[in-house]
Amino acid sequence: MLTLVIGIAVAALCSAVAGPTLGIGWAIFLGFVGFLVPAVVINLLVKKRMETIFNAVQTEVEEMQDQMRRKVNMMQTKMVSGGKGLQKRLEKEQAKSIRDAIKILDRVAPLRKWNLLAQRQENTLRAQMHYQIKEFEKADEYFKKCFVMDPLTLAMKLTRQYKTDGVEAVEKGFEKGVKRFKDEQATILYALYSWILLKEERADDALVLLDEGKDKTEDETIRTNWEHIANGRLRRFSNAGLGDQWYALHLETPKPVKVKQRFGSKRLR
Repeated sequence: MLTLVIGIAVAALCSAVAGPTLGIGWAIFLGFVGFLVPAVVINLLVKKRMETIFNAVQTEVEEMQDQMRRKVNMMQTKMVSGGKGLQKRLEKEQAKSIRDAIKILDRVAPLRKWNLLAQRQENTLRAQMHYQIKEFEKADEYFKKCFVMDPLTLAMKLTRQYKTDGVEAVEKGFEKGVKRFKDEQATILYALYSWILLKEERADDALVLLDEGKDKTEDETIRTNWEHIANGRLRRFSNAGLGDQWYALHLETPKPVKVKQRFGSKRLR
């Protein structure tokens, strides 16, 4: 890391210059200042540059999402249903836009030698975006060395661990997650793990989990699912109430909105 090397070099120079004339105490103090100042300045500059890059990525993704919403709204306004063909076309356009956003992250490469955390921050975004367009194997590689700063990212990582290593791999990550993300933040984690337990035919364990989750999160979907399992209505278990947050995990797909074509809406005169 060049920042560390420069800091040590400046500190050594300051100490060497100050030592013979000002004494050991001043030499240590000025050495510390000499190390600190360039480190702070460089880190601030690198941080600002990284924020610019990440904001560019965010802007690209948000513009893509706005375009997708406008197209869907336009279809609904015209009372036209595109069916699976429209869905596939939108997914293809979304994937292209996200890959363009991922390319923007290549600009982080020159900054890695200045900041040890730069690559982990970059990996976090890469993992999220590859996951979003269902490039799961690529996402797995970046999940190995990234920051998990929010519960949805953790849920994505746990989902992939379940798919590749089974339910046992999820338990430890879930327990750490609910300790870190408190109250309603843990909703998606309880929703995911209970869904997994049901898939593994462990309804009793799912019931115990949701009994804890409904009190901690106070979420209506978690409470309703607890009631369904408690009353033996396993088929009625659903995380659809969590909306986009749940569907972002790609474990289930939302039911398409049925648009009815209107006929004879104009009145004859």
